[in-house]
Amino acid sequence: MRIGIALLVITDLVIRITDLRAHYTNQGIWPTELVRNFGWNTGYWSLHVISGTASFQFALFGLHFIFAFLLLVGYKTRLFTILTWLLTISLHNRNLFILQAGDDLLRLVLSWGVFLPWHSYYSLDGRSEHARSYPSPLANIGYLVLIASVYFFSAIHKNSADWHKEGSAVYYALSLEQLRLPMGDWIYGFPTLLKLFTWSVLNLEYLVAPLILIPSKNGIFRLIAFILIFILHLGIGFTLYVGLFFLISIVSAIGLLPAFAMDKLEKTFRIKRNITTVGKSIGKIFPWMNSSACVLLVFLCLMVNLATVSWFRFELRDEPVIVSNILRLNQYWGMFSPGVLRKDGWFVYYGRDSIGRQWDLRRNQDYVDFSKPGRIVSLYKNDRWRKLAENLQTERYTFLRPLYCRYLLSIWNKNHPEKKMASLSVYFMEKENLPGYKTTEPLKILHCACYE
Repeated sequence: MRIGIALLVITDLVIRITDLRAHYTNQGIWPTELVRNFGWNTGYWSLHVISGTASFQFALFGLHFIFAFLLLVGYKTRLFTILTWLLTISLHNRNLFILQAGDDLLRLVLSWGVFLPWHSYYSLDGRSEHARSYPSPLANIGYLVLIASVYFFSAIHKNSADWHKEGSAVYYALSLEQLRLPMGDWIYGFPTLLKLFTWSVLNLEYLVAPLILIPSKNGIFRLIAFILIFILHLGIGFTLYVGLFFLISIVSAIGLLPAFAMDKLEKTFRIKRNITTVGKSIGKIFPWMNSSACVLLVFLCLMVNLATVSWFRFELRDEPVIVSNILRLNQYWGMFSPGVLRKDGWFVYYGRDSIGRQWDLRRNQDYVDFSKPGRIVSLYKNDRWRKLAENLQTERYTFLRPLYCRYLLSIWNKNHPEKKMASLSVYFMEKENLPGYKTTEPLKILHCACYE
C-alpha cells in the first residue's frame, strides 16, 4: 500500500504540473490573493499561497516529488510520510475547486500512514538492523474504520428513488456525457443491466463495511471486502471519467489484504521481502503519543462523517473543528448521492476580435459552433479540468466564471498573437437527462463575458 500510494502521489504531481500556471500561479485561474476568501475554513493553511510565481510552485512540486519518491523506496519512512502528507494538504488547499473524493481519500490514507508500520516491508528501512517498528492496534483500527467509513457513509447518503425504488442511478450516471467513457457507451445500451448494477453497487457498499470491521479467521472477510472494492472501482474506472479516483480507492484498500494472501502472492511471483526488526519501544512516551493521536483521529473522522447525515444532531465545538481543518480531515463520501445529477452539457467559447469578427476558441475556427461535440468527455485535458468545469456549472461557484473567462482569453491571445480576441463570451449548452434515453433540448446559457 505504501508503494502504491507513493506512486499515485507522483502520478498526480506529474498530471498537475502540466497545468502549473493555470491552477497554481497568479497568472492562472485562481490567484493567491483570492485563495483565503473563497472556500477556506478556519484552520486551513498552504505553503503554496506564499508566492504565486511559477518558479516557487515548481520548487514545491519538486520537493513534493522527492518526498514521495523517498516514501516509495521506504527511506526514513515515517519522516517522509509526514512530509508527503503535509505537502499534499498544502497542494490541495491551494486550489479547492479541482479536487474530488479521491483526493480526500489519498490525504487520509497518508495521515494514517504516519502511524502504520508500512516501512516494515519492501523498504530500505527494512534492510537496516537498527530499524524498529512500533505497531499500534489503534492505528490498524483507525485505518480499517477509514476504509469502512467510505462505503458505509456512501451507501447511507444514497437515499433517493434513483438508488432504491427506481434503480435508475447507474442509468443517469452513464447519461452524463461529460463523464461517460467508451466502455460506458456499450453498457449504457442495456437498461435491465443498468438496474441490476444500481442495486448491486448499493448493496455492495452496505456489505463492505461489516466485512472490514467484523473479525474473521485469517482475515478472510477483509479479503472478500478487498475483492468487492476492486471490482466496484474497476467498473467505475472503465465506464466513467473520474481521473485517479478509482485507482486511489483500490490502492487504499490494499492494506486489507490478510497475511496469507500476501504470502501466496510472494511465493507465486518469487518476491523477496525485507523485514524490519520489530522491537520493544524505548520508554513509554512514544507509544502513548501514538495511541492518543490515533484515538483523536478516529474520533474527529467519525464526527466529520456523522455531521453529513441528517439524523445526527450533535456538533463539534470550534476547537476540535479547527484541529480537523488543520489536519484536513474533511471528507464527504457522497458520490452520486442522494441522487444522480441530471444536468449535462458542454461549453462554447465565443470570441470576438477588435473589429467584431467572431471566432470559436475551442474549435479554432471562424464559425462559432454551438452543436454538441462528438464526445463531450474528450473536451477535457484531464480530470482536474473536468472537475473545474463541473463546478463552473453550479450556481454555488459563479465567482469562478469571470476568472475562468479571463484566463481563457489571456492564454488564447498569448498563444495566438496573429488572431487576438478583444472579448470572450463563455456559454454553457445545458441539457437535462430524462428517463427512456431522452434529453431536453440544449439551452444556451451565458456564463460570463470578459474583455481584453
